[in-house]
Amino acid sequence: MSEPTAAICMLAVGKPGYALAAREALTSFLRHTDFEIYVTADSAVAPFLPQSPRIHLNLISLSSPEHRSSYFRAKFDALAWCLDQARAAIILQVDVDAVLLRPLAAAEMMAALGDRRMGMVEQTGISGSEMNGDDFFEHYRGQSLAFIDASAEPPPRHAFHYFNSGVVLAYGDELRRFLDWADERQRVLPADHMAGGYMLGDQAYFQIWANTVAPDRCRALPWQWNHCSHWDEGFPRKDALIAHFSNFRNGPEFETVMAMHALVGDGPTDPELEQTSTGRAAELAFIIITYNSSRVIGYCLDALADRKHEIIVIDNASTDGTLDHVTREGVTIIRNTRNEGFAAAANRAAAATSAMHLCFLNPDCLMTPAAVEAALTTLRQRPDAMVVPDYVDWHGNPTAGRQPGYSRLKLMADILDNNGMAKLARRLKRLPGYDLESWSWPLAAALFVRRGTFHAVGGFDERYFCYMEDVAIGYEMARRGFEIIRLDQVLPHFGQHGADIPSSGRIRLIDAARLKFARLHYGRAVAAALAVMHWVLLRRLAIKGAWRRQRRRGMGSR
Repeated sequence: MSEPTAAICMLAVGKPGYALAAREALTSFLRHTDFEIYVTADSAVAPFLPQSPRIHLNLISLSSPEHRSSYFRAKFDALAWCLDQARAAIILQVDVDAVLLRPLAAAEMMAALGDRRMGMVEQTGISGSEMNGDDFFEHYRGQSLAFIDASAEPPPRHAFHYFNSGVVLAYGDELRRFLDWADERQRVLPADHMAGGYMLGDQAYFQIWANTVAPDRCRALPWQWNHCSHWDEGFPRKDALIAHFSNFRNGPEFETVMAMHALVGDGPTDPELEQTSTGRAAELAFIIITYNSSRVIGYCLDALADRKHEIIVIDNASTDGTLDHVTREGVTIIRNTRNEGFAAAANRAAAATSAMHLCFLNPDCLMTPAAVEAALTTLRQRPDAMVVPDYVDWHGNPTAGRQPGYSRLKLMADILDNNGMAKLARRLKRLPGYDLESWSWPLAAALFVRRGTFHAVGGFDERYFCYMEDVAIGYEMARRGFEIIRLDQVLPHFGQHGADIPSSGRIRLIDAARLKFARLHYGRAVAAALAVMHWVLLRRLAIKGAWRRQRRRGMGSR
């Protein structure tokens, strides 16, 4: 009897969180299986997926879907594409926020299904909710079944399973029957799939198939196949097979992806892809400055798997185990005995490499091969320039990498915004002269520059401990007639996650840096005026804080 074959199917579209969760999920399946993996993704997600010959990509566009239901229909389309492309007998469809925790073979899949054709894990509850099996059954009967096929009869309560579709294991022929039925039902249903103010998704279809249409061909899998943070106690348990970080279609949060990465671990995405050094001097050196960056640095380094580039991590005396994630083959570590700040550490690392080009990379920024190639191509043509990509935050909000010059008005607005006067700051932003178009500066979460150019402008100004050093170097570039060039690339940058600094301390550092920039570039009079304004704002916040504490104490004594 021939060995059964299996494949993985995944849909990864939407905000950056989906891309980075999919990266972790795919890495886990690359490490623990030899399966082919079929991923349907959009252009926002695809650049951040792992590189492997076992990953087959189906690129789609869901830029402006008319209804939220378009996303679950895309999941069915992804499954249909996988079935058309794969030659596997068994398909494991998983959500992007599910990671495989140990080796898995096709024979184990077949054994789990037994004499059935499809299997899912039953969801036993919802964390923080009192809902139970009876409530799930009423939801199934009164909403899911009533909307999708009102003519069908629900099963007896004792035979009902509230299956979760985050992990679906099935034979290919059963999935084709399921998709044909689902397509037939969707043709006669409202496109928005809204039932009683609630959008029904792919899980409702899978539940009806397993409970009403083909219950004799479906099986409840053991909990280990879909061990979920949303209903299982003691998550994550070591004896689970798949850990699932379900989030009710809201998308993976930053903490979720970091938790996924902790389970997957640091290292190359696909162990079959051997990463070797070329033996030649690197054309590019990545320079990463860390300070208590343990949550993100391993993730950042995993994206730099191409060993033809040099990687230097200079650590500013971290105390949170950052170096445990940094110590790996191909990474040069420079350990500072104290926190020297960003500018001084960056300059020290730049002096330690002979690479022709440098990339100063924040530990909370994720690099892509396309961005590297675009940057090097630009620098070969324009060696006196600095180049920066654009960025996108966790929620998909864009930020331009090339920023207009800092005016006195902008310095004032930023200090106001940081200290409780956001409404006034927004008014100032609308005034003429807020942005200076005569010069620009690079938002240096991922700053590419020729090493000779970097040294020619004096490197980063070490008078800045942290923040505004990128503004200052942009000012110096403009003074020398050099250009800041914007790359047509977008990288995820999750600001304020690169270093574990309390928000109050971060604000103090930012305000201090802006006051220093004002003094160095706009003179002592402007700096003194801003310093006085800053002092008044701090006093105002202190008085408001004291009044609120006194008021709370007064209310508590009544």
